[in-house]
Amino acid sequence: MSHLNKLTKRERVGAALRGEPVDRVPVSAWQHFIPAERQPETLAAASLKHFHDFDWDWLKINPRATYYAEAWGSRFDFEKYSGVLPKLESTPLQAPLDLEKIHEISGTEGVFAEQLEVIKLIKAGIGGAHFLQTVFSPLSVLYFLVARPSQTHPAEPLPEIQYEDLRRFLHENPKGAHAALKNIAATLGKFSSAAVDAGASGLFFAIVKLARQEVLSKTEFEEFGKPYDLQVLKAVEGAPFNLLHICGPRAYFDIAAEYPVHALNWASIGQHNPTLAEAKKHAHQALVGGVDEVENLQNGRPQDVIREALAAIEATGGRHHLLTPGCATNVDVPAENLRALRQAAEVAAKPA
Repeated sequence: MSHLNKLTKRERVGAALRGEPVDRVPVSAWQHFIPAERQPETLAAASLKHFHDFDWDWLKINPRATYYAEAWGSRFDFEKYSGVLPKLESTPLQAPLDLEKIHEISGTEGVFAEQLEVIKLIKAGIGGAHFLQTVFSPLSVLYFLVARPSQTHPAEPLPEIQYEDLRRFLHENPKGAHAALKNIAATLGKFSSAAVDAGASGLFFAIVKLARQEVLSKTEFEEFGKPYDLQVLKAVEGAPFNLLHICGPRAYFDIAAEYPVHALNWASIGQHNPTLAEAKKHAHQALVGGVDEVENLQNGRPQDVIREALAAIEATGGRHHLLTPGCATNVDVPAENLRALRQAAEVAAKPA
């Protein structure tokens, strides 16, 4: 890799997405910024600072995880966080029959307008590098909407009772569920298209711990998940960089590999998912990941991070690969470990 002329960040990421040679593997990481995520100006500033401080090659916007639920009427107390989630105060869905309340809404007003402002601010400060807007899958949004106020943290960790609630809504009112998911997908499609028009390179399209064993069967996901995912992705099919993130252990990687995206991101270490080497045999997309954010980045030493990153680059041959964690890092991840992740890309590019 090192014999190539030095590429710009945008050129490097583009070449990696196409499976072409790169001067070094592109590298990035992302996290939530609390309380900066509550305002467009502060979120954009925190995101750009993280990008520039660690010299990442591309940026994933990490909006507050609840903004989709807010769009359809859920309310949160932003003075009380549990992990990365504010305390839920109210939700529009109390029972499966309430699914009829989920209408198609504007994808450019309210909380969506806030996120479009974030995109414009980041576009102005990123220097031409690729950046992605995070969009949750329609089923992930519905999952948040069926949460109840007694469940103060409906994700990370995701309580089993809420999975049961989601399954109950889907099966007791399937017609209503399909109508709601179609309306959510139509709204997210409009927002996603506007996000690209505002300057984002594409989507970080996240299926939040639902496309996996012990949560939904493949049959359930194929019915209630995938069709609406494809509806959203259709709206940004011309974007240069769309990435699918499948979250959690025992994910349905075979289904993910069928999606029309440029890249796949998942936890390839320690969560009973395919390794990078295994995924390389089956996926046509660029592979994004290779470093464990749960243990190594959080609790390991910088040399451990470098060792794991180099093994990931070796597994892919440094081709069609973007080096990242398998998911967001914790808000208190050691900065020296993030610097080690970035350093690993340089180490791998040096002549033997």
